[in-house]
Parts: sequence; structure tokens; C-alpha cells
Amino acid sequence: MSEWERVRLDEVIALDVDAVPCMATTSYDIVGVLNRGRGLLFRESIAGDETSYKTLNRIRPNQIVYSRLKAFEGAITVAPNDLGEVYASQEFPTFTCGERMLPEYFRLLTTTKRLWEQLQALSTGMGGRRERVKPADFLTIEVALPSLPEQCRIVDVMASVDAQIYGLDAERQKAASLLALVRDAHPEGTEHELRSIISGIQGGKSVQTSDEKPRSGDPAVLKLSAIQLGAFVSTEAKRLADLASYTNAHLVTEGDLLITRASGSFDRVGYAAIARNVAPQTYLPDLIWRIQTKPEVCQATFLAHLLCSPSVRSTITASARGTASMRKINKALLGSLRLPIPSLEEQAQYVQHCDAVAFAVADLDLELANLRAFRSALMASLLNQEIEIPESYDALLAEVS
Repeated sequence: MSEWERVRLDEVIALDVDAVPCMATTSYDIVGVLNRGRGLLFRESIAGDETSYKTLNRIRPNQIVYSRLKAFEGAITVAPNDLGEVYASQEFPTFTCGERMLPEYFRLLTTTKRLWEQLQALSTGMGGRRERVKPADFLTIEVALPSLPEQCRIVDVMASVDAQIYGLDAERQKAASLLALVRDAHPEGTEHELRSIISGIQGGKSVQTSDEKPRSGDPAVLKLSAIQLGAFVSTEAKRLADLASYTNAHLVTEGDLLITRASGSFDRVGYAAIARNVAPQTYLPDLIWRIQTKPEVCQATFLAHLLCSPSVRSTITASARGTASMRKINKALLGSLRLPIPSLEEQAQYVQHCDAVAFAVADLDLELANLRAFRSALMASLLNQEIEIPESYDALLAEVS
């Protein structure tokens, strides 16, 4: 196995800030840095006379950039090699890799928990009182450094996996777009207010609990994230230590139609899904409702798909009220929602079409989750030298370069 060096960052990268004076009549494309090494955040352009900064830092392709204030959240990345002319405030120092460090290899390091923890250790304090990570301190971080050929091998292997993820994600997005079209192509029918086709809307209970995941057999309460757009994620639940506030009436059962009545995100209010593969002793929280339909008039599965259609979703989100941090719908507004209700036979055909595409989306979601887990495990093994790519791989790299 090849020997990797242990180096400080100031041995392999250098602070390289290109500070540009702000001109009042010039427009600047502004970027930030997303947390957990997720890349650049592209913001709206600003004019020079719209900022109090005297200078802005120009971010160049393949440069390392991090947020001095949010470094503890892993807000660090390497700018893409096809980056156009963009700028950031002085809170975003930039660095250029030397001859011994490939920018593409350092980009992989920015996505690791190890580097995030090192940045967190340099950022003392709590919350808004955290100290900024100074460039001089950042450069004291130590990393394991393989040879350039080995860096190339690791980058190439990971790039091939990322290409698979990108392609699969694109396929998933197309399937999701098709599902939205299929859901919106619902059959015509007599319009009814929602309250006339249901027998009740039942809520859960608010309870103080930790975010501890339940063990098998533990009582649990659903998180809001358990209800996605037409999909139920049974594992999104918190362990319940005290059942005093709950009764059997609050239990979630297989086939329940659930809907979120509130969310911190405006576009997630009113997400609906049919509960599937529900673990025993799973309870409703106060921010999720159970809708019980009148089966002789409306199938629960039909209503679930209909509530997820773009046209109905737009009506639901428009009726949401509250603050920017918490949007809510109420039973009166939901009950007054007017929906086209066709015959039960037409409902069944609509459900069949929607389910076929929805199941394909779910399969792609599972495949993506497995591939991302494989990527994470592979990169950890490569960076920990548990897996070594043989030198013979260099011949393949030479052929495709």
C-alpha cells in the first residue's frame, strides 16, 4: 500500500484573494457557499451602489472558498472549473491549490465529515456568538495527502459514480414531472366541497420529545417529513417516551390518508400521502391530519393523488396563512376546497395510472438512496486507504484523457 503524507494545508494551498473595488454602475453576480460541502449558492446580482462593501472577492474557477462565519456548518467548496465571473463578500476568502494538491481532490475532501469537524473545532462559541474562522487558522488544518497519480485515480473513480448519480437523478426528475402531469389529468366530475365527501378530519397531539429514532417495537410519533408529496416515509418518526397524551384514536393505521396542516416551508403545506408499511404504535402529531373519506363517494387513494396534483396544490398553498417560518391551513379552508369528483370507476382508473408512475418514482428514489450510500462508503474507504486503486488504472486514465 502506498504511503500518504500528513500535511498542513499551508503546505499545499495558498491564500489567493482577488479583491475588486466596487463600482457604483457595475453589476456583480454574487455567490455564497452552501453547508456540508454542497457547492456554491448563486444569489441575485447586485449593483455596486447597492452594497456597503468597498471591495468584493472575485471567485475564480478551481479555487477553494469557504464562509468565515458559517465554516462550522461545513460551508466550504471548490469552485467549478467552468465558473463564470462571480463575486462574494470579504467573508469568503479564496485559496489556490499548489502543484501537490488537485482542486478536484480537495473538492472531495470538502464533502467529508472529517473536514467539517475540523472547521467546527476552529470556530469557537455558540450560535451567533461563534467566532469566524480566519484564513491563517484554516491553513493549520492537517490532511492526508496521496500522490498526484493516486489523487487522479480517486477523483476519476468518484466522478464515474457521481455521473451515475447525476443520470439517475435526472431520470427521477423526469419521472416526477410525468407524475405531476398524470395527476393533473384527472377525470372531470361534479364539483364538491371537500367537507361533503369526507366523514372527518382528525388531528394528533402535540408532545415534547427528543429527536431520538425509535427502536423496533418502541412507540413513535411521526415527523412532518414522514409526509412527502404523495409518498409516506415510515422511518421519519421520533421515539415516544410518554404515551399519556395519546389514545388508540391517534394511532396511524395502514391505508390512512394523511395531510400536513403546517410546515416551515411554504410549498410543503398540505402534502398528502397514503400511509404504507406503518410500524405498530405509530401516532399522529398535531401538525398532521388524518382525512377519512366517504367510501361510497370518494376513494382515499383517489383523493390523495388529487390533492397532490399541481392545480389543487396551488389552491392549497394559496390558502395557507401564518408567518414566514410557519405556514398553516385550517379545517374550514380545507373543507371548502372544491374538487371534481368523478364516478368510482373513473377514480379507480385514475388511481391506476397515477400509481404506475408513482411506484416508478419510488423505485428510482430507493435506487438513488442506495447509490448515494454506496458513494459515501466508497469515498470513506478510499480516503481511509481501506481500498487502494491499483497503478494499472493509470493506463485507463491515459486512454480517456
